[in-house]
Amino acid sequence: MSDDSTDPLQAVAEAQPPFSSFMGIRLVSYSRDEVVGELYVREDLANRNGVLHGGAIMAFADNLGGTAASLNLPAGAGTTTMESKTNFLRAIPLGHTARAVCVPLHRGRSTSVWQTTVSDGEGRAAAIVIQTQMVLLRR
Repeated sequence: MSDDSTDPLQAVAEAQPPFSSFMGIRLVSYSRDEVVGELYVREDLANRNGVLHGGAIMAFADNLGGTAASLNLPAGAGTTTMESKTNFLRAIPLGHTARAVCVPLHRGRSTSVWQTTVSDGEGRAAAIVIQTQMVLLRR
């Protein structure tokens, strides 16, 4: 994360929803062009097979996509997820730290599209999430 306390992106990036803390998501770095986060795979985030639950992967990616979209909004605007699609490629076992990198595919006036690649503890792609965020202009 940025060490500059005057960084205008800092307040947006650090204003994570309580759900993010509940999950244990940690922002590693952020900019308008890339948001990186980590999530330790613990038992309460796992499925019955002892790997990170697919819903937890999707929530992790959605949180990073929402953060990335928020960092690119005009003043006074908000954002919400319109659509999200996930391809699961491999499991992430208990005890590993999942790492996600979110980058823009499209930044428009009314929507933005983000791709988040979630990797396992060995750096191999485990899921790719593409989501569309709607820009909510204040009236």
